[in-house]
Amino acid sequence: MATQALLEGQIQRQRRTEVDIPVTLTTVLDSMDATIADLTEQGALLKGCTLEAGARVQIDYLGQTIYAQCRWAEVDRTGVQFVYPLAEGPLFERLLTKRTGRLPGETPGGTVMPFPPAHARSFGRALSGFGRRAG
Repeated sequence: MATQALLEGQIQRQRRTEVDIPVTLTTVLDSMDATIADLTEQGALLKGCTLEAGARVQIDYLGQTIYAQCRWAEVDRTGVQFVYPLAEGPLFERLLTKRTGRLPGETPGGTVMPFPPAHARSFGRALSGFGRRAG
């Protein structure tokens, strides 16, 4: 019993968030439009496309490129796992906005914080001056 509880604690699925996000998919042979129907930091359910299990795909959304691999496919639905978990960018912001009901950097009262939180900065590096990196 204790072993089973330990395994369940280690294998927790992230909560799926229903979304409706149009994206462009690019494979080695083709490029197509699809819609992300549900999303987590680890992967997504794509509608409007069918890929082969194991196929690698590039997902483009508002200038962000996410690399993923198809884990399963049915007619007009495909489940993908991201090569790198979502941690920043427009798609991650859409996920946070949908989950919390507010924009990143927005406080519960609706005001916008003057500086983005540390986790929202690019790769954890602080910028100083006019776009120069801190020494």
